[in-house]
Amino acid sequence: MADMALDRRALLRGSAKASLAVALSGVLNGLMSRQAKAQIASGQLEPAPSPYGPLFPVADQNTGLPLLKLPHGFTYRTFSWQGDLMPDGNRVKESHDGMGVVFVGGPGNRDIFLIRNHEVRRSGAIINAPGQYDTAIQNYNNLGRGNLGGGCTVLRVRDGQLLDHRATLGGTIVNCAGGVTPWGTWITCEETTYDGTNQGGKKHGYNFECSTDPGQTTGQALVEMGRFAHEAVAVDPATGYVYQTEDNRNRSGFYRFKPNDTSRRYGALAQGGKLQAAKVIGVDGAKLLALGGTNAVSAVGESLEIQWLDIEDPDAAPVGSDSGPYAEAVGKGALTMSRGEGLWYSRGAFALVDTSFGRNSSGSDGRGLGAVWIYTPSRSNPERGSLKLIYAATALAAGNNPDNITISPRGGLLTCDDGTDVDDGFGPGNRLMGYTAAGEAYIFAKNNVVLSEADIAKMGRTGQFPADDYRGDEFAGATFDPTGQTLFVNVFTPGFTAAIRGPWALGNL
Repeated sequence: MADMALDRRALLRGSAKASLAVALSGVLNGLMSRQAKAQIASGQLEPAPSPYGPLFPVADQNTGLPLLKLPHGFTYRTFSWQGDLMPDGNRVKESHDGMGVVFVGGPGNRDIFLIRNHEVRRSGAIINAPGQYDTAIQNYNNLGRGNLGGGCTVLRVRDGQLLDHRATLGGTIVNCAGGVTPWGTWITCEETTYDGTNQGGKKHGYNFECSTDPGQTTGQALVEMGRFAHEAVAVDPATGYVYQTEDNRNRSGFYRFKPNDTSRRYGALAQGGKLQAAKVIGVDGAKLLALGGTNAVSAVGESLEIQWLDIEDPDAAPVGSDSGPYAEAVGKGALTMSRGEGLWYSRGAFALVDTSFGRNSSGSDGRGLGAVWIYTPSRSNPERGSLKLIYAATALAAGNNPDNITISPRGGLLTCDDGTDVDDGFGPGNRLMGYTAAGEAYIFAKNNVVLSEADIAKMGRTGQFPADDYRGDEFAGATFDPTGQTLFVNVFTPGFTAAIRGPWALGNL
């Protein structure tokens, strides 16, 4: 695919480099300072006023349908819908999830290359990509026989409009989130520990490296990065260490991978390395499930000192409901989070989401509404760092199980809600949440997708997905372009990608 195999050196000298090392400033610094004062130490109850103003239905510039609610002045285009025919002959898979801006090139460095996950959770038609992992016919989770349908798609976008899209990885399953590398590739993560070997298939629960040039994607599992229900990864460009979250209800660790090959190139991670798990110094088996009680944190704004423990068997089989790496880690005193989700690096620190931190109405820990942590590695001692709780929600309107996370070039933090439908004054629908310098979440956008058969026919997509009210489906894969002019984001079902533009300078995103 010659038109997509651009000079990868441009990534390292061009504007994309800035997008992958966003300054930890502005909103995020303000948020950390506010929370340090513990002024909302017990968690947020309602959304803060948005600096961008109230939301209104806005028509998609491609379909003409009011699919999103946005503040005045913002516009968007949708593209690469579930079922669309791509130039490589594949139909776009469903379940649009994690995504990142991986590469910038083309005329005037105007072409944005994204790689997008498809969190397909069933057997069926395989993504026919150059990089393939498991091609066996099998019955995943007793949902019917077929190929494993997950994988990744490359999208090439200029000025907010799609130029090309095609597959780069197939034969995987439950590709949830992932992360961009500083050398211009995408790490996609399987959120499962499924084992297909008794059906002629392979073990799953791995990470895979994807290139924007599908011909370079090998489909090789990165086994030594660990076998568990992966959610997201983020790379520290100072060390090359790859940090990782695990999404397994109240049995989740926080991990990092130290690669043997530090050449910072495609394929280096496949040369193996050392998996490690985080431990709270001085507290064996620390629980980070909610505020107070038997947990190791009692208020928003608290910090915990972290050390890293070696995991000897990153490919160990699950032990009951625990992944193999988690079982070993906890046995050595590692910490436990509720459900690790989004992870994003921003010059010197990592923003980390726990989607179910807190308590539900019955008082059960680890079934709450979500939180955001900041992990800051020590530069003087690479085996140490600090983990600080900077935000927690205690009511649906304030936070509804945040999932993916990103940080804009202006330093603004944005999360994608993935909870039950909530009416917060702007009607039903899942949301994109920004965060003020005062440390409070506000509503930036809402899902407004309600499609009739006539709407689908008008788009020319009859038969690609059913008519339905999709407002309760999640946003996913939020990521800004290097200039901060465009926010790319997915709506999970019916899967599509949107490019949002507008007066960002009015606020902090």
